[in-house]
Amino acid sequence: MRTSTGFYRRSLVIGSGFFTVALIEPLYSAYVPLMLSDHLKSSLAVGAVLSMLNLIAPLVIPFFSALSDRTITPIGRRMPYIVVFLPLAALALAFVPIGAKIHVLALTAALAAMNFFRHAARGPVVSLMPDLVPAHQRSQANGVINMMGGMAAITATVVLAPLITVQLNLPWLGLTGRILPFWIIAVLIVASTVFLYFNVREPMAARKDTTESTDTESTDTASTDTESKDSELTHSRSTEGRLDYTLVKTLRQVASQGRSGALPILAAVMLWFTGWKLVTPFITIYARDYLGAGEAAAGLSFGMLAISQTIAAVPSGLIAARIGRRRTIRHALALLSVIGAAIFINHHLVDSVPGAGLYVFWGLLFCLGLSWATLITNCLPLLWDLGGSASIGLFTGLYYFASQTALVAGPAIGGAIVQFTGFGGLFLGFSAVMVLARFFLNAYRQPPGDPQPFSPDR
Repeated sequence: MRTSTGFYRRSLVIGSGFFTVALIEPLYSAYVPLMLSDHLKSSLAVGAVLSMLNLIAPLVIPFFSALSDRTITPIGRRMPYIVVFLPLAALALAFVPIGAKIHVLALTAALAAMNFFRHAARGPVVSLMPDLVPAHQRSQANGVINMMGGMAAITATVVLAPLITVQLNLPWLGLTGRILPFWIIAVLIVASTVFLYFNVREPMAARKDTTESTDTESTDTASTDTESKDSELTHSRSTEGRLDYTLVKTLRQVASQGRSGALPILAAVMLWFTGWKLVTPFITIYARDYLGAGEAAAGLSFGMLAISQTIAAVPSGLIAARIGRRRTIRHALALLSVIGAAIFINHHLVDSVPGAGLYVFWGLLFCLGLSWATLITNCLPLLWDLGGSASIGLFTGLYYFASQTALVAGPAIGGAIVQFTGFGGLFLGFSAVMVLARFFLNAYRQPPGDPQPFSPDR
């Protein structure tokens, strides 16, 4: 029997890989546009390059996630991709500030390589958790992992970001700035890869060609038993008796299952990530230009989101374990729509209550982060329940295909809304998208006789 301490220890070990990869995101969002703008004087050109780089994720993550399901090696299904691609991502990340010093083409090439390698490893890293954790504990484990992602965001913005001004004297390049945080994260990624390799043993079911069975931990045995049961779910849901690992065919199969398959949930995932990306790219601009905050205070707006998401990550998994994942997600979506409407109201009351708008905005952002953490902690385990353990990598890939596609579309749509309706329309649009996402989530219907681990009323 897995003890509570052992369960959280295992989740923290797996989460260490996610922590180091998550360190990249805040620095990428904050400083890569600045690096590009040093070479490209047009904001349109900078946006075009960023959009092309963002297209890598929805193409790469599903492919390698599904491929890892079919991989059989002595070290497991996921580990080969982790030990190869994470160090390569670290190498490319270390070259990013050097490329920025050399030429825009060198910078773009380094960014493209870094995005490819980190996203190639992302699906296998995330899929490690459901391989090792029984279905009924996955929300709690995902909460631990998301908590570490929030801690990574805080670390990157509070500890590493101030080091961006430190200049190093490099051979042939001279004094080079914006380099130290990138190199520190690169070293941490390599160290994390080594740590994962020596501390995570995938279940025996993922290493069929090995003869190790006596020294496998009891937790792996429990995970294997869970996989056998979950595999039945995959066969019961497949219209062809077996899930096809080709992404296009899988998408067709999911579409053919209609409301009794993953299609409504994937549509909801795409919608709520689109809504999130409508708003988050413009938070600091709104705080600075409309609410009158200084640069530091505007940056604190993102800190409110990071802190609240870190706080809510673990409790949201525990809540879902008690009341059910889908019910928890429905409540989170309802809260998100209400909070968006409240920000819209605050937006129109700013002029009548001088000085209060920014502080109310921060409070609402804190609540927004709590609700968002509750949502993202439970949505991926919900999809894993649908696919079963035989298809964890594939459904991880489908999840990231939906979410990363929204990452490309959301900022462009949000910019258009701000351009034509102002910030008020942006917040109201966010609420509307969350209401629509809740509608699609409610559209799911459990197939008759399907032994699904969560009931349709939960």
